[in-house]
Amino acid sequence: MKTTSYSLLVNAAGQLLQQHAFDHLSDEKLSRMNSCLHKLGCQPVSADLRSIETELLNYCREANLYVETTTPQSLHQWYAAMSCFGEPIMPLLEEAE
Repeated sequence: MKTTSYSLLVNAAGQLLQQHAFDHLSDEKLSRMNSCLHKLGCQPVSADLRSIETELLNYCREANLYVETTTPQSLHQWYAAMSCFGEPIMPLLEEAE
């Protein structure tokens, strides 16, 4: 069974995707990101789960957290998801500025 951290990651990335935080990514990256979201959200845990997670985390690091449409709730979800995976939040926030 998938853990809550995977659900948080999928939800946070999905929310930010809908709120245009990834619009600056290339079409190829967006396509790969959507593929990762689908695999994590729909498939049972598999051997390549770690590589899918790592790829999605890489895309999440590229989120533009300062777009007008980003809500406090989606920022909270993003923060919680990144924290669950041990991502250093402050350097990511500083890079986004």
